[in-house]
Amino acid sequence: MLSYFVTAIDCSIIFTGEVKIAADLALDQTSLSWVQNIYVLAYGGLMLFSGRLGDAYGRKSVLNAALVLFCIGSLLAGAAWSVPLMIGARFLQGVGAALLAPTALALLMDYFDGQERVTAIAWYSSVSGLGMCVGLVLGGAFADFLSWRYGFFINVPLTLLMLFISCRTLRKGNCAQARFDIAGTIYSIVAVFSLVYAINGAQEPLLWLAVAAGGLAAFVRTEKRAPFPMLPLRLFTAGFRSRAYIARLLFAGSMMGYYFFVSQYMQEIFRFTPLQVGFAFFPLTLFTFAGAMLVPRLTLAWGDGKTLFAGFSLLSLGFAIAAFWHASPSYWSAVAVPMALLGLGQGLATSPMTNLGIKNVMLEDAGAASGMVNVAHQIGCSIGLSVMVAYNANVADIALIYRNSMLIALLLIAAAFTVTLFKRS
Repeated sequence: MLSYFVTAIDCSIIFTGEVKIAADLALDQTSLSWVQNIYVLAYGGLMLFSGRLGDAYGRKSVLNAALVLFCIGSLLAGAAWSVPLMIGARFLQGVGAALLAPTALALLMDYFDGQERVTAIAWYSSVSGLGMCVGLVLGGAFADFLSWRYGFFINVPLTLLMLFISCRTLRKGNCAQARFDIAGTIYSIVAVFSLVYAINGAQEPLLWLAVAAGGLAAFVRTEKRAPFPMLPLRLFTAGFRSRAYIARLLFAGSMMGYYFFVSQYMQEIFRFTPLQVGFAFFPLTLFTFAGAMLVPRLTLAWGDGKTLFAGFSLLSLGFAIAAFWHASPSYWSAVAVPMALLGLGQGLATSPMTNLGIKNVMLEDAGAASGMVNVAHQIGCSIGLSVMVAYNANVADIALIYRNSMLIALLLIAAAFTVTLFKRS
């Protein structure tokens, strides 16, 4: 839980501090974009590899290595005095986060089963939204009253605490295999890295998309033949898992765009300070948590499919209100009401998508399945945000940008809805 919480904080805390980071380090727009992009590239590009790493060499060892890397990266980012050091530190953080996220989910699969696992994953899912909102509040508070550097330094005691708990409480576990799929590892990193880079600001996106397609083709061919594949293709033989990965990608794109544009909307339309923006996310936090806490009972009564259906229905309603509500906008009508619906929908939908993505996998494939869930989420975030930014490239009015983005988010959720309707299981 703490692993996912820390990575979620780190994803959002930079949003409210990036202006002051740029001022203190004399960053131009290109350098500032790389402070975030290099983290996203490392996080997304290495996540599939990281999930399988835990299967091959033991999850406790991988988790501890991830915590050390994330701690060092956070310390260096907070202390950074130059552009190269900051970008290098963010890359190190991204590597640590890529190791942490799938390993944390795979550990829940190791330690819990049945209804206990459903409850654990519900908590796991609620932690992501909670971490994003806490990151925004902390980032705003640090940027307004102290320094943006504390947003990175705060990770150091947290990761040290987690390392202590891991060493004291986690069992070592058995490695599922002695060999590792080196070729699959290389092709997976090339494919995912190139795709994320093409989406996140490459100068020649078509070239990088072609590299990604070539890497993916080589990866699939390798995985068909490998005795110990990086991503066992048997994960996709169950239709509900494949649909869960696609739905996760579309859902993540809609929500990442929402976080990004509603923050700007509140600062420019309502003149909120960074700290006020962080507190303004509380309806999303509270309702996400409430929805996640309902999931164990709902999935027991309805199953994952119907619970996911309810979550997507609420998400669709929330984005529709955000996109089409134009009358005398205030924070409560234009933001808080749809935010509450989106929070409840997110809380209800995330756990079932996660459950379906890892359902009925063999123990030796737990890390790979967890990695696939997280890869779909990360790529979805990049695609959704990039589509919204590109669509609004020539729009100056923030209110129109916000409405356009919410309409795109609504379309993404509608597509996810459609994917999951083929067969609810």
